[in-house]
Amino acid sequence: MKFIEIEEIDGGYFLDPRKYLQELKLIGPDLPPGARRFAQDADHYDFAASKCVKDLTLSSVSISGGNGSLSAEVEFAPNKFKHESGLSVRYWGLVNLMVEVSPEAGGSGVRSETVRLGDVQLDEILPHESGCAHEIAFTGGVIRIVSADLVAEWRLAGE
Repeated sequence: MKFIEIEEIDGGYFLDPRKYLQELKLIGPDLPPGARRFAQDADHYDFAASKCVKDLTLSSVSISGGNGSLSAEVEFAPNKFKHESGLSVRYWGLVNLMVEVSPEAGGSGVRSETVRLGDVQLDEILPHESGCAHEIAFTGGVIRIVSADLVAEWRLAGE
């Protein structure tokens, strides 16, 4: 992460999106429309909001192709204690998708009922020459995606 602060402290985490939110005021106009809408949503970084990305878990990642380009969809399951619905993020004009699992993933930072990556801590969306770069930090790893744009949609299971 370039602006979001994530520090492991005493078996927990210190998460601070304030520098990113300040930077977002400057870079927002440089983001593609879907990425800008998602990043600037008032609840995105509000830890008490049901539409905050913190504490979501990864459900699935799928990649598809057609007409000479790739797209991806990343599905996140809700945390039953916080979220009313899950999150689906669809990326079109996919340029890069990278998943990095921490060597200690599956250890103390990852609850036994979650996937190996653990829970979402926070994410950061930045302008990129290809459109946007989306980095999602988990307690046990990170996903980085570069695409032309994205569409994020909160939806109930089965929708």
